[in-house]
Amino acid sequence: MISILFLLLSGTCSAIASILLKNASSGEGAAALASSFAIDRPMLLRISALGAYGIGFLMYALALRRVELHIAYPLMVAITVIELFVFNAWGGGLPPLKAASGAALLVLGVCLLYSSQTTHA
Repeated sequence: MISILFLLLSGTCSAIASILLKNASSGEGAAALASSFAIDRPMLLRISALGAYGIGFLMYALALRRVELHIAYPLMVAITVIELFVFNAWGGGLPPLKAASGAALLVLGVCLLYSSQTTHA
């Protein structure tokens, strides 16, 4: 069960890093924080994204100690995709039908993989 928590944290770190990189490229972000460090805002967001990816990698590596790769990777990606969809919807944007359908198929596939893993264990 702790491995699933590590995968959840890894996916969350990946989603956070993606959001930070998008904000860095769009010019949004933490202007007050950036000015206090005398670093321009996009660079601070990119450095933060790199840190989030690093933490996510460590969480993923810990999860791989107990979860097989063919289960761990799709689950981590599904968590990331779901969190990005929620973040996007919270910001007022609705995903295109193709993207929502693809995400739904990804989640369904992960559910099938995970259920087949637990029935054969």
